[in-house]
Amino acid sequence: MNIDKNLLNTLASLDDASLTSAIKMIASSGGFGKNLSFDKASLDALRTAMRGATESDIAAITKLFEGYKGKK
Repeated sequence: MNIDKNLLNTLASLDDASLTSAIKMIASSGGFGKNLSFDKASLDALRTAMRGATESDIAAITKLFEGYKGKK
């Protein structure tokens, strides 16, 4: 997955149900639990973080995700 500012902005613009669905899909593809749930405050906080992410933040999260590839 290529994480960039455009992807984060696209995800941040999704409605609550679509954002939750996208998070679950991303999490399950990484081997994480499928029974995730998020309240409105958590989704709003996530949107704020995604919209405020810097290139340095994106590089750090990309490196983190690469470390988890193939691990379950």
